[in-house]
Amino acid sequence: MASGTLPRRRSMTDAFLVSRNPEVANVVRGDLISLLEGMRQRNAHLDDFARGLPKLTESDLSSLGQSDSTCPICLTSLLAILAEEETALAMDSPAHPIEELGVTRLVRTCGHIFCRKDIRGWLYQGNTTCPTCRTPFIAPQAGDEQRARQESELPGAGEASFDAYLNNEVTRAFEAFFPLPGAPASAAPRSDGQASSEEDFEQLEEAQFEYDHDRSEFSGMYS
Repeated sequence: MASGTLPRRRSMTDAFLVSRNPEVANVVRGDLISLLEGMRQRNAHLDDFARGLPKLTESDLSSLGQSDSTCPICLTSLLAILAEEETALAMDSPAHPIEELGVTRLVRTCGHIFCRKDIRGWLYQGNTTCPTCRTPFIAPQAGDEQRARQESELPGAGEASFDAYLNNEVTRAFEAFFPLPGAPASAAPRSDGQASSEEDFEQLEEAQFEYDHDRSEFSGMYS
């Protein structure tokens, strides 16, 4: 979605309204495909970023002035983490995967230092920013703005978003069943899809059971 707010959860009413409007269904389908493709690209970038994390040595920490520092996530001394890595590498079966041992630095972005285990865990939880300074790991994709412009030009998306369409449909449905006092009996003509929707609601109203009008035939059933 082009808007900056998180989408609300969908209901069966939403699905019903979408199924009755093919143009909006196409918009939703396109949004879903774009979302899945964006997630795939993001995961690929995170994998590439994780593979590019260097392994720092004690001399690297000394040259950076970080010999006495701790990992900002687990608060363990960086030198202790290096000692743990050395011990694990000397064992036949380390307790953790080799790629999660030791200390690393976010050399591509902000330069903050972490233990490899914690920063990789942070990455694979889906986080895309540094836990210390929130610098993004992934630069905004060049096609994001273009995709947002294309979505805004799709049929049914001109009212700001798919949410706006749903809100309007729900409002029209509510007003069809519960007209406000003083509201005009007939509204101005709308597009074909909207007019047919209103006709359907009118048919639903007419299809109400008629027992409210005449219940004389049931008068002796419960005496």
